[in-house]
Amino acid sequence: MMRARGSPLLHLLDRYLGIPTTAILGRLRPKRRLPAKVETIGLLRTVAIGDTVLMSGIIADLRRAFPRASLLFFAGPSNFEIAGMLEGLDRVVKVPIPNLAAGLRAVRSVPVDIMIDFGQWPRLEALLTLFSRASFTVGFRTPGQYRHYGYDVTVEHSSRVHELENYRRLVRALGVQTGSLPLLKASQKSALPEADYAVFHLWPGGRGRKLKEWPRERWLRLVEEAVSWGLRIVLTGAPSDRDSNDELISNVAPAARRFVRNAAGQSLQATASTLANSRLVVSVNTGVMHMAATLGAPLVALHGPTSSKRWGPVSERAIVVDSPLNGCGYLNLGWEYPTRPPQCMECIRYGDVREACRRLLEKQNSFAQDRLTNVPRVPVLEKSTHETVGND
Repeated sequence: MMRARGSPLLHLLDRYLGIPTTAILGRLRPKRRLPAKVETIGLLRTVAIGDTVLMSGIIADLRRAFPRASLLFFAGPSNFEIAGMLEGLDRVVKVPIPNLAAGLRAVRSVPVDIMIDFGQWPRLEALLTLFSRASFTVGFRTPGQYRHYGYDVTVEHSSRVHELENYRRLVRALGVQTGSLPLLKASQKSALPEADYAVFHLWPGGRGRKLKEWPRERWLRLVEEAVSWGLRIVLTGAPSDRDSNDELISNVAPAARRFVRNAAGQSLQATASTLANSRLVVSVNTGVMHMAATLGAPLVALHGPTSSKRWGPVSERAIVVDSPLNGCGYLNLGWEYPTRPPQCMECIRYGDVREACRRLLEKQNSFAQDRLTNVPRVPVLEKSTHETVGND
């Protein structure tokens, strides 16, 4: 299903086959009432590590509202591992997406009293919810996506709020009070040495990933400068990013190169431990960014095509650097690229990122006193939600 997220062909099939199927079958089924007794609740999300991480706060809200109910997460292959890391779940069921028949069997293997579909646009997830053995279903009515016909209760999905708020609206429809923040805990110690290190995550995923990359020459400069501050550098990524990391490392100045490590391809559990024990994380907008935020790591998050107001990190220890270019932050559901996309990431200034890194390191007093006392500052324009720089 990670492929489905990034594949224009599968997106078209989901839209032009999924819409009429969902509309016809959904309208044939009468609306049902919320069960008086709730013993099992299913949460359906078959893609997206970042979205899944955000759901950790929702799980905490549901656990508080239904302390005796079993909470089941129906996850796809791409987010199965991260779903297993969320606290408060009783079981994670693997749904073999995009095989519809196998997916239906997996979803129907466990009856639930309530099924909550957290998908924003895929009709496939709406169909899985429609055919599940749930007594009651909840899902989004997303403008222009025509996927809402089969739910017993629909909730308006908004492009004007952070996605966490949209998720909260889903469970508020069940009478649940919300407010818990997303939270992950690293379940194992980092395999890295005890030396101070920063984690750099260069590679986004999904459709249009190239448009979410920060220029490599700026990453190189940041790597070399961070080494001069006394940090070791860990480059994370998917297994497919290992060669790209190696190429970047080969271009690092020889004096700094031995302090840079390629950690692409490690498990999400290992990545979580690496993030949790770092002095600093710098990441483009991707699942690792949300993992770092929910683990409480000091984080600098780079946003270009994605809007930080919609998809930014939820953390008091995060600084967001948005592109200052007009017209950026245009992605809502993740695939709304214009014919001629603006060069958003190229306009994120090195000085803004460097200063955000310095600021986070200075908050860690022992590190700042030892390493940053005599490093010259680069002035930046500062704005805020979490903390934001680089906006017009």
